[in-house]
Amino acid sequence: MTTKADYTEQEWAGLVRAPITVGSYIIVADPSVMATLSEMQGMMQAIQAQQAPEAAGELVAAVVAEIVAMASRKEKIAPPQIEKGQDAGPQILANLQQDLAGLDGKASPEEKAGFCTWLLTVANATAEAGREGGFLGIGAVRVSEQEKAALATLKQALGLA
Repeated sequence: MTTKADYTEQEWAGLVRAPITVGSYIIVADPSVMATLSEMQGMMQAIQAQQAPEAAGELVAAVVAEIVAMASRKEKIAPPQIEKGQDAGPQILANLQQDLAGLDGKASPEEKAGFCTWLLTVANATAEAGREGGFLGIGAVRVSEQEKAALATLKQALGLA
């Protein structure tokens, strides 16, 4: 199991940013004024629930502890860098790949897969937290087709396909 001490400051910041990045990816997949707040709350609840495979349990706990500590100090986690006027999805995925690069060569394959599985859990919870489409809630769905497609793409990007 790896710990914060195994990573450079930049690598650790990437791991701390990763759950926010996957949540952001789902939110921008099907942006909805009504659902965004619910999805952000769902993302934070999933992060704090720490439902990670055992192989990544300690790493996830340390990342969540860092996120909670930053929130208590009112420090913001830097959001994914997105160039205006371009599709945000591919940019967010590129940022995620950079954020997770620190796992290569440091975390065991099982720990990396466990961490990525936890990130997918966060993404799923984000997608399920808001209702999309419909009119005044009638005909709305829990997870839109765009979010389903984003989840499939994310699963592949995380190496979990």
